[in-house]
Amino acid sequence: MVMVIEASFADGRGVANALQMTASQWLALQASYQVGELLMPCCSAPAIPKISPNGFPFFAHAGGACSTSEESQWHLAAKLLVRSELQNLGCQAALEVPGHGSGGKWQADVWAERSGVKLAVEIQRSYQSLRDYRRRQERYRSEGVRALWLMRSDRYLTLVKSMGKERLRTEFGGRFPPEGFYPCLKDVPVAQLQLEPTVGVGGAGFFSATVPQLLEACLTDRFLCIDGRWCIDSQDSTSLADKHAIDPATAAVQTVTGPRTSS
Repeated sequence: MVMVIEASFADGRGVANALQMTASQWLALQASYQVGELLMPCCSAPAIPKISPNGFPFFAHAGGACSTSEESQWHLAAKLLVRSELQNLGCQAALEVPGHGSGGKWQADVWAERSGVKLAVEIQRSYQSLRDYRRRQERYRSEGVRALWLMRSDRYLTLVKSMGKERLRTEFGGRFPPEGFYPCLKDVPVAQLQLEPTVGVGGAGFFSATVPQLLEACLTDRFLCIDGRWCIDSQDSTSLADKHAIDPATAAVQTVTGPRTSS
């Protein structure tokens, strides 16, 4: 089940956004809505406001089914979530924003600006080569735009395996070091995004955070790659090192953990 946080009113008076409503407002919406009053963003089917067993408000299809593919549902739900969280952080944020620079054109899944900082968040659900990740990342970097790649668990695992092979080849001479190593590359800021059963982000080396925590770190340049792990600033890295000292077996390239917190 993909948790969708925004639905549109059928009469055209705007949208209802679960992340931008108080608990009492959400309960009032649940009590007053009528089937057909709210529409899902993926297929325009009737939407029902619900609360998950973990207390997370979301919209569900009235009939329980959607004509849109599961991947497309996930992609749209993720974009709406990220845009809403960025707005809650004081950003001007929008979906599918085009741009261009010396490196060519782009269209960011989610674009945000705050206090002169520009951030592009790419929600990746389909295969893309490591070369293309780097090429697109460099396009943003050359124009002074910060960028972040968020992806589903299967796509994340595919990417970090490619990055790990790159590090093994270029930094370790193709020989796996006895103490192990983490796979991430400094030029591709990446995290795994989980939408169900709880919402959160995670990554290699026990990294775990809420979506707002990660986005705020990107906006303030505190999402860093340290020793092959993308994490939030050096303090986070220090706490990770403590965990590794307790369990040395975790210090291997295969160690990729999923999100552990919810937003």
